[in-house]
Amino acid sequence: MKSTSGEGEAHLIKPLTSIRFFAAMAVVIFHSGASFVSVNRHMPSFVKILLLNGYVGVTFFFVLSGFILQLTYRGRIRTTDQIKRFSVARFARLYPVYFLAIIAMWPFTTMAGLGDVPQFLLLHWWIPNGALGWTDWNMPSWTLSVEFFFYLCFPLISRWAVVIGTRWLAIIIFIGLSFDAITAASAVVGNDKVMFSWMHWTPVPLLRLPEFVIGICAAEISLRGNRLPIPSWIAALALVVGLSLSGSPRIAAFATATAVLLISCVARDGGSRFARALSSRWLVVLGGASYSLYLMQQPVHFAIERWLGTEKAVVALQYPVLIIGSLILFFWYEEPMREWIRKRIGMRPSVIEEVT
Repeated sequence: MKSTSGEGEAHLIKPLTSIRFFAAMAVVIFHSGASFVSVNRHMPSFVKILLLNGYVGVTFFFVLSGFILQLTYRGRIRTTDQIKRFSVARFARLYPVYFLAIIAMWPFTTMAGLGDVPQFLLLHWWIPNGALGWTDWNMPSWTLSVEFFFYLCFPLISRWAVVIGTRWLAIIIFIGLSFDAITAASAVVGNDKVMFSWMHWTPVPLLRLPEFVIGICAAEISLRGNRLPIPSWIAALALVVGLSLSGSPRIAAFATATAVLLISCVARDGGSRFARALSSRWLVVLGGASYSLYLMQQPVHFAIERWLGTEKAVVALQYPVLIIGSLILFFWYEEPMREWIRKRIGMRPSVIEEVT
């Protein structure tokens, strides 16, 4: 899998980009449609369980983030200039849409004074249990606060992953999955419903960090030429079937394991029919726009309910509106802002940075 060219790595990332769309839609439907479907007696139980497990799309994002960052920046984040490049690239990718999504919730929220400020700095989920009264206008933004913490840790973890042996990387993945299975950490959003008392005051970014580290280690193992003798479509099928069978909080541990499997297989299996299908242009574009889709889900939902009503048929409009709106934002705001920020410091992106 290891490639010496940005073009080769970008080709490998295309199917992984497409998967983001499905993960984002799983979270969107979980937030705004799964509870309605779950009380529909005509809906098959496996569909209800699958939709109610949509929150594990966040687990998928965290694992995928570690995997893609290691694939993109392995050996390229050592010097001060390289760290600066990484920081600017991540800021340009993350913040413009994030800021817009926060501001879009302004009409639907109540001000809390200084407690509103940390969300603009991506710090609002670093303090557990709202101990300092920090707020989040846009609820899904908690994942970006966690992701920001991951970005700060990445340069050190990435370099550390490169120098340790493959056996130790596998052991770390096993330890991370075991921690997840025991604590159900990858199901944690807040600290109010946790498995153990010590988790109650542990910052959420620390509880979710194992998922990110697992992604980094899986990418490093794959970059060293190790192969899994499992077709990517089987990994995808295992994920869907598994999420259709159980509603336990620990299903997130299963999701973490299968996310590693699926991501590794798709990245390795670039020539398969399944990977080629995921590499189709329209799916890659939807995957690219999935960040806007994910962050704008709450403003769109609130706006439709306020201006058009709360009838189920009306609320269902949020899905096409959200998808079309995310594509518009992707082409006319997200990508232009990303390019504008990079040009301000004279940074010309590499081929692979264009797709991550």
